[in-house]
Amino acid sequence: MPLKIAGNFRAHTRAALCVGALLIAGCQTAPVGEEAAIQESLYQAAQTAEQTFDYETAINHYNKLAQQNPDSPQLQIALARNLRYSGASQKAVRVLESMGSAKDGNLGYTLELAKAKIGHGKAREAIDLLNAAAPENADNWEIYATLGIAHDLEEDFKSALSAYQKARKLSGDNPAILNNMALSLALSGDVEGAISLLQSAPRLARHSPQIRQNLALFYGIKGDTTAAEALARMDLDEESVQSNLSIYAQLRKK
Repeated sequence: MPLKIAGNFRAHTRAALCVGALLIAGCQTAPVGEEAAIQESLYQAAQTAEQTFDYETAINHYNKLAQQNPDSPQLQIALARNLRYSGASQKAVRVLESMGSAKDGNLGYTLELAKAKIGHGKAREAIDLLNAAAPENADNWEIYATLGIAHDLEEDFKSALSAYQKARKLSGDNPAILNNMALSLALSGDVEGAISLLQSAPRLARHSPQIRQNLALFYGIKGDTTAAEALARMDLDEESVQSNLSIYAQLRKK
């Protein structure tokens, strides 16, 4: 019998799915001359800022580059991605939807627009976008992984599981897929299934702190505080461990 999930646990897990959107790499061909050198330096600075989670600086740099190169879909997508990372998903949607014909047939554009719409609370629209792109990109795992997140947010857990399974077939034991699939199982009430999935993940995947701490959460919900505490201590300080254990206890009571 599925375990009943508390409302605040469901909200926590939905938020984790929204945050768990995946990175899309972009590339930019450098122009020629002095201006090219300046733009290349700015582009490198934008990449560094993004990689160090300084999204405000990355947004400023990508915005300048996009204005200087209005026909570059890669720069518009990079700008939108960092807006989404910063929590400004609605602005990201506007940037992407204002792009011209350069977006046509661009899978990176479709994926980023779907993720921005998910972040903006438009999961149903994201599902329609991804389903339209899937037939011509049937070997792209990220389409199905993102579809899984969107279906979860619509509470269509059966469709979400199907999407995650397709993603796993294409990308094996990808930690991001395993993590979101486990969150999906937990959302549907199958906490035992979520634990089993992460327990059976390859050692390399289990090296992910996010996976370890989600597994700790699931053990905490189940009531196995010994396992939850042991996992929590692998990544967190004592104050955070005690705080999490208190949260797990509250979730069990509800």
